[in-house]
Amino acid sequence: MNAVARLVAPVRLVLTSLLDFFAPWRCMMCHAVLPSDTLWHYICQRCLDRLAPAPTPIELLAHIEQSGDPDECALSFVIARWSASPRQQPGLFDLVHALKYYGYWRIGVELGRELGAAVRLLAPVRYDALVPVPIHPARRRERGYNQAEAIAEGMHEILRIPVWCDAIRRTRYTQSQTRLSAAERRINTRDAFGAGKQAERLRGATVLIVDDVLTTGSTLNSVATAALQLGAARADAATIVVAAT
Repeated sequence: MNAVARLVAPVRLVLTSLLDFFAPWRCMMCHAVLPSDTLWHYICQRCLDRLAPAPTPIELLAHIEQSGDPDECALSFVIARWSASPRQQPGLFDLVHALKYYGYWRIGVELGRELGAAVRLLAPVRYDALVPVPIHPARRRERGYNQAEAIAEGMHEILRIPVWCDAIRRTRYTQSQTRLSAAERRINTRDAFGAGKQAERLRGATVLIVDDVLTTGSTLNSVATAALQLGAARADAATIVVAAT
């Protein structure tokens, strides 16, 4: 440790201690104060342990196939970390909402680490890249970022798999799917994705498509369809949560 580092270290320690005292991290689900040495900054261990695990990949893939035309399912495997109902367990969706609309990038990274651990345990193949579901440029300008890229960043820390943000792009602006039926979701996302600036990377690649929430799977399936059309050998998907009904 050099002289400057020896001087800075105690100052940093004092400032961190003051910040922890006057503005401690709090769990966004139960509002409990989090320990200063926690690896999580938005959820406590107690709330984390209460989250229900997602159904198996086989069940998730069957769910997507049942929500649409099984013959049109482009996905080979689907992984989710947790299962939750927006009405009965809103806390996890509050975290996702904060990530998606209020600039809490770090939430995505932390949740992405958890999803990455699940992928490492369950993935049937070795992936060449993580492909975050792209958002339209107009939506990126509104938010300033793509929440799926934050999740992919956290997954990369665990899996050490490259993240390809420019392989696929959203070719048209789509309305929010929150209030749409399964059939309307399929129509809304059909042909909404195409070749990005680095689409050539997809040729022969096995990719894992990353998003925040799995509802009917129409968005994930549309991105997977585009990936296969652009030459990918296989497209799987992973999400933080599957929305239970």
